[in-house]
Amino acid sequence: MNSLHTTAQRASISTNDRATPSLVYRALLRSIRDGLMVPGAKLPNERELALQLNASRTAVRAALAMMERQGLVHRRVGSGTFLTDDAHAVFERMDQTSVAEHENVPSFAEIVEGRLLFEPAMMHLVVNRVQDAEIGKMRRLLDEILTAPTWEDFKESIYALHRAMFAATKNKFLIQIMGSILDDRRAVLFDGHDTDKPAPDLVRQQTHKDLKAIVDAIDARNGRRAEELVSDHLMRTLATINIWQ
Repeated sequence: MNSLHTTAQRASISTNDRATPSLVYRALLRSIRDGLMVPGAKLPNERELALQLNASRTAVRAALAMMERQGLVHRRVGSGTFLTDDAHAVFERMDQTSVAEHENVPSFAEIVEGRLLFEPAMMHLVVNRVQDAEIGKMRRLLDEILTAPTWEDFKESIYALHRAMFAATKNKFLIQIMGSILDDRRAVLFDGHDTDKPAPDLVRQQTHKDLKAIVDAIDARNGRRAEELVSDHLMRTLATINIWQ
């Protein structure tokens, strides 16, 4: 337990930052990365974590719920919250691109931060307006994520799927926004290195799993579920940008 408290001190969120679930998630991931929270370890309760991380209990609760849905923690009634035995493997499944700041286009962090403000709620438009043929297209794009021959193709397949979701809103303004996002990411080659090499299989599989869950929620016309999943996906993405720095 002492090592866990040390972790919290080292990963503490600055009081100058907005203590979002994404920041709490990031702090806990870094604790796992540094080996100070080991698989199977019991986490402090929400109140203790909030104090240790200078965060609100609401942010901590949301971060833990997101980690539970991802399979990083599990809760035992009457016992508490524990890291899963394979929690350390989360880093093997991450898209760990180091993202730079850019002078002429928004950084990836700025783009994801902005998308978080509206994209989860946008999913209600998607589920109300999507057509079966559009869902079929989304599923074909999911297949391309798994089979993309290069890292750049992998990224293009991901954005093609997101564009299909935006297109399903039938809202020209939203479609235009995603077009601008893709233009900005292409302008910096998705901040990639060795873009002609394949993306790691575990990364492709995890990305496919996350995005397939969103498409499944759209197919079920479950707006609330789709909103939750998109929020989780974007918060995890924001939390893991430059996680090794």
